Amino acid sequence: AGSEHASERETDVMEELKPIAEQWLKAVAYTVATNEVEAHLNLYSRRLKVTGISKRGFLQRDEWAERRRNDMETRRLLRISHEGLKLIAHSRRRLSFRVEETLKSTRGEEYVLDKEVVLEQEPDGRWRAVTEHISKVYPTR
Repeated sequence: AGSEHASERETDVMEELKPIAEQWLKAVAYTVATNEVEAHLNLYSRRLKVTGISKRGFLQRDEWAERRRNDMETRRLLRISHEGLKLIAHSRRRLSFRVEETLKSTRGEEYVLDKEVVLEQEPDGRWRAVTEHISKVYPTR
């Protein structure tokens, strides 16, 4: 019975943390929709590392931020949406989850990214992405 209680507690903690991931995803989508570039970039840690989309294997934050800033400032990136949020692991100041992210461009292109995101609560109290691993990218049509 002891391990049963532990898994119930684990489920409770995961449910408590789910709104953190949901709020973060909503903020990502909102800042893209409203084209608030600085607010959007502030959702990502200075230590961000994105894997799975670069020939080198990863993008450092500056490189990623430059691409995202350019996509937003030129309004090439129209909308981001998320579905299928599934929490994977957590500690007090760290949370990882899988999600399907759909990117829609002003050119009518639409891509789905299967990704794993690690959020960390930074010293200022804000939750920011420190890692994004993109396992799959495919067009919606």
